[in-house]
Amino acid sequence: MRYAMTIDTARRIGEVNPLVFGHFIEHLGRCIYGGVSDPGSPLADAQGFRTDVLAAMRKIGVPVLRWPGGNFASNYHWEDGIGPRDKRPARFDLAWRSVEPNTFGTEEFLAYCDALSTSERPCRPYICLNTGTGTLDEAVRWLEYCNLDAERFPSYHARWRRLRGRTEPYAVPFWGIGNEVYGAWQVGHATAEAYAQKCVQYARFLKAVDPGVKVVAVGADNPDWDLEVLRRTGNLLDYISIHQYYGRDDYYGTVAAAAAVERRLKLLCSVVDVAEAMLQRDRPIEIAFDEWNIWYQSRQRPWEEFYALKDALFAAGVFHAMYRLCTRVTMANLAQMVNALGMLHTTPTSLVLSPIYHVLDMYSNYTGRVVLDTALQPEDDEARETLSADIAVQVHGRPVPPPRVVKGVPYLDAVATLDGAGKRLSLAVINRHQSLTATLRVDLNQVRTRSGVEIHQLTGPDPMQQNTVERPDAVSPTTRRLGIWTGPVELPPCSVTVLEWPLQP
Repeated sequence: MRYAMTIDTARRIGEVNPLVFGHFIEHLGRCIYGGVSDPGSPLADAQGFRTDVLAAMRKIGVPVLRWPGGNFASNYHWEDGIGPRDKRPARFDLAWRSVEPNTFGTEEFLAYCDALSTSERPCRPYICLNTGTGTLDEAVRWLEYCNLDAERFPSYHARWRRLRGRTEPYAVPFWGIGNEVYGAWQVGHATAEAYAQKCVQYARFLKAVDPGVKVVAVGADNPDWDLEVLRRTGNLLDYISIHQYYGRDDYYGTVAAAAAVERRLKLLCSVVDVAEAMLQRDRPIEIAFDEWNIWYQSRQRPWEEFYALKDALFAAGVFHAMYRLCTRVTMANLAQMVNALGMLHTTPTSLVLSPIYHVLDMYSNYTGRVVLDTALQPEDDEARETLSADIAVQVHGRPVPPPRVVKGVPYLDAVATLDGAGKRLSLAVINRHQSLTATLRVDLNQVRTRSGVEIHQLTGPDPMQQNTVERPDAVSPTTRRLGIWTGPVELPPCSVTVLEWPLQP
């Protein structure tokens, strides 16, 4: 397969918001207990946080972290998780049918965000509110506890935070008004109209407590639902959410699903366009893609997926979709960070980085934030071919779902970016073909580069290969440097490649 591409740094789509590299932790399986928090472990710090997990996440950066759910949020009462840990009540969790000890609560979550933060990439907390068994009054008290200045507004809950040893407000910026309330599986399931009425109340009074907070409304990946919610709440909210999970044993059924993600995001963008035409707003409504991942194997305890190279190619395709839609999709949260659907897996003595983690590393650290408008030109018949695949999620142990075929998916997919300072040009390319190498000829169109190009690549002979405790580096990225750029680059099958050129001033 032969392709050509011309890059012109003057043709720009927009800027990627760093929040699209966000993550999500939920009280599900071993995500919190045994993943994030593991007191007594020789790998834990004084706060009980796994230091190997912290180091891995600081390397890729966590610009925003969503918590406590997810489904768990819809019956979580935050005050159970405040105060001395040995006096906190254990509660039955309706979402996952487990007992929640509440030893990891608001203060621990916010301390964890601090622990994840670096000077270059601070971690901003995103709290999802309980709109199932919870109340508006409970939500407002939570915001008071986190964000209200106890000197200026000495309310009970602001003073309670100060008595707990925190004088300064936590300043939590993002607040989600419920989770997946469109679904019958959710505590607090509601119609779009009923949810929108509740959302208006929550948004209005959250902003009465702290006018600076950003609120996220539940989107259902359903144009009728989403338009109804936006029409009724759009003048008060900042984001509407969307969730997407895919994955199959079939290789093409997994990698092609990234094209379906892009099409669903484009559809939601169109719905937001329609809603904004009916609203009086001075800033656009943004999309929070606040749950996305591969999820098809472990739909029961301990809910742990072990991701393969094919799943990493899907993740790369999702980033390409978000880059191309960067003007509207401004936040995303991979679900989840560790163990339960985790891109990281812990054992009592070790940490395994999945291929999806390596894709996050490549895109977070080696691509730029200014997205360029580029087009791939196929140069032979093989390159002109596209793939079609059944992307319906096959859940192990359940009836086979009806086919859901996505057509016209290109084998090669690429995005070009610049860093904000104009010092680096990056090109990220996915070769989805399972057996053919692609040759890409890149014309830099008089872009003034300095000598040398770095090539970061994730690939392998078996797209089903996973990283395991026994073989933690079975699928790992490589980096090589070319002193002279000749134009064409070879892209092996089943690969993700990022090329970086340093630019002249």
